Amino acid sequence: MSNIDPSKLKRELIDECWYVALEEHIIDLAWSPTASHLVAATVDGRIVLIENRGDSAFFKQVGQHGVGANSVSWSSDSSRFASAGQDGLVKVFNGSSGEQLHSLQVCKGWASKVAFSPRRPVLAVAAGKKLKFFNDAGDEFYESSDHASTIADIAWNPSGSAVAVAAYNGVTVHRPGSAEEPRQYSWKGSSLVLAWSPDEKYMATGEQDCTVHFWLVQSGEHAQMRGFPAKALQLTWNSTGSKLATGGGSGVILWDCSGEGPMGRQPDILQAHINKITTLAYQPNGPYLVSTDADGLLCVWEPEMHSHLLGGKSLSAPASCVRWSPQGDRMAVGQDDGVVVVFTAPK
Repeated sequence: MSNIDPSKLKRELIDECWYVALEEHIIDLAWSPTASHLVAATVDGRIVLIENRGDSAFFKQVGQHGVGANSVSWSSDSSRFASAGQDGLVKVFNGSSGEQLHSLQVCKGWASKVAFSPRRPVLAVAAGKKLKFFNDAGDEFYESSDHASTIADIAWNPSGSAVAVAAYNGVTVHRPGSAEEPRQYSWKGSSLVLAWSPDEKYMATGEQDCTVHFWLVQSGEHAQMRGFPAKALQLTWNSTGSKLATGGGSGVILWDCSGEGPMGRQPDILQAHINKITTLAYQPNGPYLVSTDADGLLCVWEPEMHSHLLGGKSLSAPASCVRWSPQGDRMAVGQDDGVVVVFTAPK
């Protein structure tokens, strides 16, 4: 149980706009860039398109992956979205109607992640040990050599010029359309999740050995942060890149990445949860940070203020993912019980 009473938190900070019940655990959520739609992936493989109608929502199933779904992503112009599944398929859909446009067999195992470029009509896919790029027509135009293990995570840099791949032996950065060889940021360990800073100065990774790694992108210098009681699978940067929040236990660990960076600095620890953190999400272009835990408690923080904890809510089940709308005025919470609930931003 949490060490704070949810009934005493300032509930008026966030108001519920609507919710939909999809019955099965929510694996992933993604907002369209216009925030007119959400797409959800469930543990049983369903791909569900949700129309955001302000104070209500309409949803319909538009696709299905055998065994289960893993990831969803929207194109930068909202015209399409893609999903990846444990059947080795990537499916691409029309962003308005949900009509399936392409079904791509990308590997024999499972496709763990899809990610559209934030700037270009390019789809990156983690296909087993390989990274692949596809154009708008669904044609593959790049396939990497095998990474040292199955790819655990991929992420575009904010400028959309490169994709970082997390796997065993560190991080590899690939640049679509470039003749240069992928750049390796080597580390004798297994990287599980990664996140670019908004200014592209850093990449941060959560590691199999319960550490967090910071990489200076230009120089390749790196630092390892220890002391986490569990794997830090939650990484989120604030909008300026001056702060990184990480999970890895019941406290929210806040790293100061301004100036000379986090090396040699003690992090701040935001304490409200007793059970482990399940999600973390900084508001885009805003001051707020949301954390959730395995007890189903959602907390709202303003880390730059001395009070830190502003309020929160009790969810109907633990959250599996939290996604802010691109405009930062709403946040969608996907839960273990299949509920997707949308809240307004804190007031």
